[in-house]
Amino acid sequence: MTTKPEKKEFNYNYLSVIFLYIWAGAFLFSATSIKDDASRMFPTFISIAAMVLATVLLIKTYRSKAGNKETMDFSGSREAVIFALILLLYIGLAAVVGFYFSTPVYLYVTMYLLGQRNHKLMAIVAVSMPLIIFLFFDLLLGMQIPMGMLAEWI
Repeated sequence: MTTKPEKKEFNYNYLSVIFLYIWAGAFLFSATSIKDDASRMFPTFISIAAMVLATVLLIKTYRSKAGNKETMDFSGSREAVIFALILLLYIGLAAVVGFYFSTPVYLYVTMYLLGQRNHKLMAIVAVSMPLIIFLFFDLLLGMQIPMGMLAEWI
């Protein structure tokens, strides 16, 4: 009787390391186009820190013993995809109707999907957060939030 060779499990940390190296490399490369040295310092630091942390993860993963394998649980993947799609819709809606009109809708819908059923609280949060952002950024700091394409047409 011949026995099948035991299949070695793939460690997904290696994919994370590759992704981090690519992301940090691209970020570091794009930071070189920033002309001001002081402005270039922070993105360069973040890129180098990400590469160092990716290297630590690579070494830790390589040195880990077979008994310490982490199991991957993809049970929340469906909800994550739904929230990613809702976020993309929010970004598109904000580009069309502006931040101040799309944010209350986004906050209300996401609070509902996360399990909040107190509609009064949901409405208060959905209306007050854009108002607080308006007061802080527009009035206090003098930074105007983009109003969207619809405001340009009106």
